[in-house]
Amino acid sequence: MAQANLVKVLDVCRVAPMPDHSPNSPTQTSLPLTFFDLFWLRLRPSRRLFFYEFPVPKTTLTDTILPKLKHSLSVTLQHYLPLAGNLTWPQDSDKPIVQYNEGDAVSLTVGESEDNFYHLSANGFREADKYHHYAPYLLASKTRVPVLALQVTLFPNAGFTIGYAAHHAVFDGKSITMFMHSWASICRRGGDSILMPEPTPFYDRTIVNDPSDIEKAYLNGLLAQNGPNNRSLEMWDLKAPPDVMLGTFQLTQANIECIKRWVKSKWQEKHTEKPSFHPSTFAVTIAYTWVCLVKTRKLTAEKVHLFITVDCRARLEPPIPSTYFGNCITGCVIDGDTSKLMAEDGVAIAARAIGEAIGGMDDGVLKGAKEMIPKLLSIRNEGGLLISIASSPRFEVYKIDFGWGRPKKVEIVSIEKSGAISLSDSKDGNGGVEIGVALNKHEAEAFASLFASGLKYHQVQES
Repeated sequence: MAQANLVKVLDVCRVAPMPDHSPNSPTQTSLPLTFFDLFWLRLRPSRRLFFYEFPVPKTTLTDTILPKLKHSLSVTLQHYLPLAGNLTWPQDSDKPIVQYNEGDAVSLTVGESEDNFYHLSANGFREADKYHHYAPYLLASKTRVPVLALQVTLFPNAGFTIGYAAHHAVFDGKSITMFMHSWASICRRGGDSILMPEPTPFYDRTIVNDPSDIEKAYLNGLLAQNGPNNRSLEMWDLKAPPDVMLGTFQLTQANIECIKRWVKSKWQEKHTEKPSFHPSTFAVTIAYTWVCLVKTRKLTAEKVHLFITVDCRARLEPPIPSTYFGNCITGCVIDGDTSKLMAEDGVAIAARAIGEAIGGMDDGVLKGAKEMIPKLLSIRNEGGLLISIASSPRFEVYKIDFGWGRPKKVEIVSIEKSGAISLSDSKDGNGGVEIGVALNKHEAEAFASLFASGLKYHQVQES
């Protein structure tokens, strides 16, 4: 049953980059997409929500907080001009570009909600459609798509939310989070236009090498898709399952260390030697969640698949700056045997597969990249279960403080359609990991039970 819209739209405005009167100030900026970007061209945008608890009257929110957010956004966009632009595919260009022209701006919706702020920002499972009115959408056409849309929703006497919709072909999770950190930093400092050196975005696309002609393979595939010569920028319209729920779960640092020790002991129990892979925090977190999902869904398929991505900035030869703005991630598919993952040592098997897949990228991080899109489409077309990963604890989203405190909750609402596992740092700052999943109502209770009992099981085994 669809949720009633409890959000009243107060304003829809456009926030332009603050004019820069320096002699070298650009009035037009064009960024060509690289093969890293083309991979995501027709996928749905990433939509994320930040909940800030600040129990003040509506007048404080509208007269103090909102003007500061708008002003600091305008200042921040000086450093992020492409975000105010649009994605286009000109007839005279062999690939899409991000185009900013003077006068372009970011759409900012301002709303007021009567909903329960504290329920929306809680953990556990909540109805996904409750969040539809808080994160904006990108209004796309075949020839033009905004890069970014923002929404601020006021909850009088409780707080406010900041939501974004970001086109994945323009930036990866690291880049959009870098922008959010920059915006928050400038807002916190009262609109100071100077960025610290570390988050200053690096835009030079010539630094990305493509000796294997991956770009050509991706472009040919995009043009042929419903082609020939299909230059449409319309995104795939994935449908969320009915009654989908968003759930948030925590693995504390103690939980993670316990699972790591358990994985190592299970491996030595069967192989009498130390594992040949490193059971990292990422590997055991994903392994544990993946196994819980497979068991929850009681799958009968012989194989299940996991798509993981890694940041390539430091892995390329030569490495590129950590502040490179755009997509710079690649991935690999891990094929899991369903029955083995559901066995009592399934987490150890999954952690090994993930650890070895990541380790294998040391031999060439882009090896297999050219064939990745056809492989993913083949799994989808065969009806296989493919689970992907969204975001990373390294982005430190719980440190994004605009001046009124750190977020009470951060939610990736777009996983309701993708079915991905989302990861973030722990809001407690204790080295743990926050995990987000999207499941049907009848699966939610089973997953919560498996997640909790599995932690007890691993604690028993460790002792």
